[in-house]
Amino acid sequence: MKPVLPPYWHPTFAHAFILDWDGVLAETRLDFSPIRNRYFRGKRVPLLEAGRFLPESTRRDLEKDIHDLEMRGADAAEPVPGAGELLDWLDERGTPWAVVSRNCRDSIDLAAMRAGIRLPRVVLSRDEEPVKPHPEALWKAARLLGVESSRCVMVGDFIYDFVGARRAGMRALLVQREEPSWGEWIDRACPTVRSLLEELANPSPWVPWEYRTLVADRGHEWIEAAWPLEVQVPSDCSDPARFVHEAASLGVGHFLVEPALNLSVSLWRESLPLRREWLGQPLIESVEAFLASRFPLAVASEGVGGLCLPMEGIAAALSEVLS
Repeated sequence: MKPVLPPYWHPTFAHAFILDWDGVLAETRLDFSPIRNRYFRGKRVPLLEAGRFLPESTRRDLEKDIHDLEMRGADAAEPVPGAGELLDWLDERGTPWAVVSRNCRDSIDLAAMRAGIRLPRVVLSRDEEPVKPHPEALWKAARLLGVESSRCVMVGDFIYDFVGARRAGMRALLVQREEPSWGEWIDRACPTVRSLLEELANPSPWVPWEYRTLVADRGHEWIEAAWPLEVQVPSDCSDPARFVHEAASLGVGHFLVEPALNLSVSLWRESLPLRREWLGQPLIESVEAFLASRFPLAVASEGVGGLCLPMEGIAAALSEVLS
């Protein structure tokens, strides 16, 4: 199988999968609308979070209603078509996977038994706070799997999965649902779990979320030409984060940072995204960390001799180089 290389990606080559439970592996057909009607006048609020602002006795009633609904759904659970085959594919490849769900653990265990779905060693339910979309829920799963979060892919069917994935710096796949309004949150949508399996068996280059707009505006030829360039971060750059961000957003995949440069107080004051804990540390470390949060496929290394671009007018200068 031919690998998919940056600037493209494909979930076949992810180092770990984090799977939502209900709607991705088990189908329990939960309908929370009566609960929303009872407690929140029908408003589509996040029930777990909104419940914290209710009086204590009302909150306990809400939690019981949610638990009871989940257990009723779990008792009638069925496997999502293709779920077993997806887990077989992961196990055959030796790809670690976890379940991260907002459901209670009792309902997950019951649904797994009723639907005949095996559970992995890492299962995080709402009994282990915080819950999605808080990024710590996904970071914790990645840590327990022993995989960097940027190498994980989150597979889900609801917006909390994708908001959580974006916050955690993970790839995000939507399955089993068509929601065009969620497009800005996800890397890719597959209509069903079975269609995802077909994609996994036949990997092709996918445009990552962070380069989708660039490819739409400038085409594949642009990013394929820009990606191999090694661009020098100017030693006298007053705002290295802005420089790197602009160049990376144009598809530059490699940056060189002059050795022995540290993040000075003046640089830190001018570059708002660079956190204060990097003060006095090698500039390369702050550039690497910044790229990891925005452009995880791009790399930075110490060195000199890369392509010099002006601190102003990077797009125009890069257009000349690539023309």
